[in-house]
Amino acid sequence: MKLLACLLAILVATPAFAGTDDPPANHNALRKLGRGFANVLFGFIEMPNQYTKAVSEHGGAAGVTYGVPKGFVRWIGREFVGVYEIVTFPIPAPKGYKPVMQPEWPNEDYEP
Repeated sequence: MKLLACLLAILVATPAFAGTDDPPANHNALRKLGRGFANVLFGFIEMPNQYTKAVSEHGGAAGVTYGVPKGFVRWIGREFVGVYEIVTFPIPAPKGYKPVMQPEWPNEDYEP
């Protein structure tokens, strides 16, 4: 219980050390952990994202026949990758804590 309280205090206090609004230069364990939680919590964004991308690139029918299934597969993939990144966040794998799935965050290539 004490370990959990210490980890929570570290996670809550870490943003206080940010000196600028610049994105982090390197990937690290905390970024990997955050990316894992983002994938698990917001992976469903792949559904509307892939639908709108398919509609804008290929038309309305492609949104249903291609975009929805692709969004579903990417959603499930993000869930598994998210769990993997949460469980393995202290381990620098892939090398340098690089993201397993591209784009790194679920909402990076979202087209409203």
